[in-house]
Amino acid sequence: MRKYETIFVVDSLLKSEEIDSIISKYERFISANGGKIEEIEHWGKKRLAYEIKKRQYGYYVLIRFDGPPTMIKPLEREYRLNESLLRFKTLLMEKASIEAVNKAAAATAEKQAADEEETPAVKTIVPDEPSVEETEAPVVETETEENVEETPAAETEETTNVSEEEEPEKEG
Repeated sequence: MRKYETIFVVDSLLKSEEIDSIISKYERFISANGGKIEEIEHWGKKRLAYEIKKRQYGYYVLIRFDGPPTMIKPLEREYRLNESLLRFKTLLMEKASIEAVNKAAAATAEKQAADEEETPAVKTIVPDEPSVEETEAPVVETETEENVEETPAAETEETTNVSEEEEPEKEG
């Protein structure tokens, strides 16, 4: 038995039930023909790099499985017969890629275990400081109407005096 990885893109305009039935169809096909499915990853709806059959989006699915080499040709024939599939690719996994997948899976499992240990099941929040509603609003000093009115009036008087003094000097 060899390890394979197959990815296919389903038309995203199909209903989720139809997409699930297509995925389960290929699961059953692999199992019925001597394969053993290790993992199925639903990558979801993603934008295509270019239009395929006048579609801009597709639903991506990755299946990793063990199977005999004789199963690949019939599997790809099944892919070709389904008009809802936009693209597909089946690859034989090499040792390096198998190790990389195993390392990634182990790292993900460790991270999940660490997250479960660090975070308690129930968080209780105790406020140290009173909330904004409980505190008094800060007092902000603003200019009164009297101050506002006096400032422009004083400025206008000074400017008029200066302009009257300058004008006679220029004439004379």
